[in-house]
This record gives sequence, C-alpha cells and structure tokens, in this order.
Amino acid sequence: MSTKASVEMYLCAFDLGKWEADESVEDAYHRALSVTAAQFHRMQRDDYATLQEKHAAAIHRMYEAAGVNLNTATEAEKASLRLRLMDEARKGGMRFPA
Repeated sequence: MSTKASVEMYLCAFDLGKWEADESVEDAYHRALSVTAAQFHRMQRDDYATLQEKHAAAIHRMYEAAGVNLNTATEAEKASLRLRLMDEARKGGMRFPA
C-alpha cells in the first residue's frame, strides 16, 4: 500500500466508508478501515504491516459485498467490477486521483 492515494483507497472510502461530498476522502477511508486519523498516522509510522493488512481486508470486504471473491475471480471479473465501482462513485460525486 502506497502512502499516495490509490483508486482502491477512494473506492473503499466511497463504498465502505460511506463517503459524503462534504467530507474528505481520507476521513471516509479511515472509517472504512475502522481507525481514527491518529491511529492511521501512527500505523503509517510505526506499524505499516498492520495498516497494509487493514487495507487488504477492506478491499476484500468491498469486493465480496459486490459478489466477487478475489481469490477465485478472473482478472477480467476484477477489472469489470472495479470499473463498475468507479462508475458508481463518480455518479456519487467522487473524483479520483490523476
């Protein structure tokens, strides 16, 4: 997991974190990971492995909620769902990183 914002981070924020247009993506992403901003920054600094695990678990939850098992899905199925989730987020007002 990079410290740079990723599309998956934005998707987790929108889908799991229930992002609202009047809040930051980071706030919703923290909610999606079930951590506070302070916990997130502490994990970034001191326990990056745990932060990566939380991120991976959130991605799995998001895809499973949409009906895709990341362990058995083909790359085409994953890509298709990712595009669908991105379209839903865009319709909700989210803008993705460049």
